[in-house]
Order: sequence, then structure tokens, then C-alpha cells
Amino acid sequence: MDERLLWIPSRGKRMAAVLHLPDGRGRAPAVLMLHGFTGNKSETHRLFVHAARRLAAAGFVALRFDFLGSGDSEGEFEQMTIRGEVEDALNALRFLCEQRRVDPARLGMLGFSLGGCVAALSLPRAGDIKALVLWAPVSNPMRWMPATGVPEHPVNIGGNRVGVGFYRELPELKPLETVRAYKGAVLVLHGAADTAVSPQEGRAYESAFAHARPFEFRLLPEADHLFSTPEAEQSLLQQTLDWFRQTLASASTLP
Repeated sequence: MDERLLWIPSRGKRMAAVLHLPDGRGRAPAVLMLHGFTGNKSETHRLFVHAARRLAAAGFVALRFDFLGSGDSEGEFEQMTIRGEVEDALNALRFLCEQRRVDPARLGMLGFSLGGCVAALSLPRAGDIKALVLWAPVSNPMRWMPATGVPEHPVNIGGNRVGVGFYRELPELKPLETVRAYKGAVLVLHGAADTAVSPQEGRAYESAFAHARPFEFRLLPEADHLFSTPEAEQSLLQQTLDWFRQTLASASTLP
């Protein structure tokens, strides 16, 4: 396997990224990974690192990156908006499709928390995405709106300054409506003990993906939002890998 640190252009700036390549020289199925709110391309307890390496070991190309203003990417977090992250995701997807090892007919996306919402909002412009895996996905962006409405000044959330622009667009974002025409394969994995994003938010995608074939919603017993126990992480990663194996490539094309 090969791992390459690189930059991806987006909206006039550069996003830091890691491209994971499987052994061999032929074209392979590929997965774009979208991190969560205030997260980064490694994610909590290196969850994205572990996932990407397992995908590459199984014969997939995996691309994980920092949205602008997050992690090592250029930009400031205060300028972050969900629509901006959709643009970043589409630019990262375009970059991934241009890689010579990637089979553009076998593309998948993996989104964690807000990254799941970004994946959903990206679908109408993402082209032929064969499969999705959403971990504890946000389906109601209004969850972040203060009771008093759009704030007049940036809000401090865990040391991150969240700009007014982030809040201003929230009422217009409708991920559950955006995904209705999608016909690919969708797996939603949610921790039963998730107190940050309710499992009901993940389950809401079940009726929204009305044309997805197949669609599955699975609860991971006792798992929290971060899948922070070794048992929860291993179950999450194995189910994710199995799903992409089943939906992006046959057993004869992957080790």
C-alpha cells in the first residue's frame, strides 16, 4: 500500500489530504471520506486513518482530506459553512476521479456526522456515486440554530469560532429532500448510545432514500457518537468494508 500527502485546490485555497492506494497497478474502486463538524482528516482516535488503511488493504483507493478551515487546510474555521463544505467535497471528488488508479465507475462516499449531511447534500452534483456509508449522520442542520435565531456575532464552540454565515444558511439546507432521487446503495451506521446526534436523525434517512437499492439502517449496541470503544470501532470498520465490497466490487476483483 502507498500513502501520499498532498494538496487539493478548492475555492481558491488548498485542502490538505492523504491519498491511500492499494497494491497493484490497475484501476480500483474508490471511496471519498468526509469528516465531521470541527473534525479533521484523521478524526477522533484516528478513526479515518484506520478506515482508510483497511480500505486500501482490501483493494480500494481512499481519499481523506480536511475541509477548508479545518485540520491542516488553508482558510479559517470562522468562514466555514455547510454549503462551502459541499463545494470542497465536490472538488475532492473531482480530484479523486482524476487519479489514474481510480475506476470512476466504482465510486463511494463515506460521511461521518456532519460529513454525512455534506455527502447527502452533494449527491445531486456528484455524478454516479454507487454506494454510500453514513456514520451517525446529521439529517437536521437546524440542530445548531440557537433558540434566539441567527446570532449577530461568531459563536465559540469548543474553541472554534463558528461564523454568522454558518447559521444564516441552516434553514435552507434540506438533506432529507436532497437524497430522494438517489438510486445507489446506502448503509447508515449509528451508535445506540449516541447522545450527540440522536439515532433518530440517522433513521430519518430511511424514508428519505426512497429509491436507494439497497438501504440499511443499523444500530451498533452501546456505541456512542465517536464509536470510542475498541469493540464499536471494529464493528463499524468491518461493516463499512463489507458494504463497500458488496456494492462497489465483486469478490473476484478485490482481495
